[in-house]
Amino acid sequence: MKQTGLTLLELLIVLVLIAVTATLAAPAFGTLIESQRRQDTAQQLVSGLRLARVEAILRSQPVIVQAQEGDWSQGWHVFVDINRNQFRDEDEPILAERSGHQNVRVVGNRRVAMRIGFDNTGRLLNNANGTLAVCLKDSPVSRYQIAIAVTGRVTLRSSGFTTEPCS
Repeated sequence: MKQTGLTLLELLIVLVLIAVTATLAAPAFGTLIESQRRQDTAQQLVSGLRLARVEAILRSQPVIVQAQEGDWSQGWHVFVDINRNQFRDEDEPILAERSGHQNVRVVGNRRVAMRIGFDNTGRLLNNANGTLAVCLKDSPVSRYQIAIAVTGRVTLRSSGFTTEPCS
């Protein structure tokens, strides 16, 4: 009687091939995940900034996007600045909040190092235009930069940088 199926040796060879392929693919997969985290952080920050601008116009009040604990990498929250002091007090409502990704660093230039505010016309408070760079934790290379113009326009760039602000 003839049996069909795999022998133990054939099964072991297939398992070894799968293990070798998985070992070779793991670093590329990790790189892909880090790239997606940077992209997600950049897009979420752009979304939060645009939300703040729209809410400032709709509410006719200043709205601030502030880095959590002074560090954009830890996340940010969007709040209505009722008393117009550009800092969040307990009675001021939070409109949105986001925590940062591990191994993703967000660096703002001097004017937007800790907060970005929009007035009731959608323009930036204090003419504080600036750039936020989204980087890997231990790398000076920025894959995404968020530019905020004085007019309040927020753009996400992924190329054409003149300097690397993450260093």
